[in-house]
Amino acid sequence: MPLRDNLLALAIATVWGLTFVSIKAALVSVPPFALAAWRFGMAALPLVFFVGRSEVAWRWLVLYALFIAVGQFAVMFIAMNLGMPAGLMSLVIQTQVFFTIGLAVALFGESVGRTQIIGALIASVGLVVIGISKLQGGVGGAFLLVLLAAFFWAAGNTVAKHVARIAPGGRVHPMNFIAWSSLAAVPALVVISLVLEPRDALLSPLRAGSAALWGHLAVLAYAAQVFGYGLWSYLLTRHPA
Repeated sequence: MPLRDNLLALAIATVWGLTFVSIKAALVSVPPFALAAWRFGMAALPLVFFVGRSEVAWRWLVLYALFIAVGQFAVMFIAMNLGMPAGLMSLVIQTQVFFTIGLAVALFGESVGRTQIIGALIASVGLVVIGISKLQGGVGGAFLLVLLAAFFWAAGNTVAKHVARIAPGGRVHPMNFIAWSSLAAVPALVVISLVLEPRDALLSPLRAGSAALWGHLAVLAYAAQVFGYGLWSYLLTRHPA
């Protein structure tokens, strides 16, 4: 990738790493599925009113939303509720790299270079060591949930890559995609929250929300989702996964 895109990737990783603090803080007041619904709802509104009609068919928006919003983030929030430390989660969730590479090779025929393989092997050793220690430390279930969330993230990456491949000119405007896919995520998250969480879970930010909580929600919606995933989808459409 050119230097500019490498710097963008570094900026995205930095922002995502910092937002795990906001996730941990927000979960104190808002249950996982309700928190995910607020995150994606705030990211979608009012952005959808400024990006024009969706450039992507709704079936792909819904599939992406299910993988990222319900799969990745809801599972990740549950893992954190079960005791997964925020710093450790920010590392383990990056196993999505392995899943993304595997799916890209299997579905799109992308090639993997020697340097990537060596880097993946080194990282795998570190993650195995971490995993063993955490399984012994009593948060093994949460650790395995984060691995599942990482797989869902990789599946979402695959969908984002696919919609760009089938789009006219091979491009989808990243803000358009993030706005409409975030909106597509909200109904499922609201329904799951109503079924599985306390009755007033979705109203938690309104009933007991402090300025700090709203600040954390803004970080999740606009820094992590709009900025982070917007630029991430931009990079995915222009480079091999």
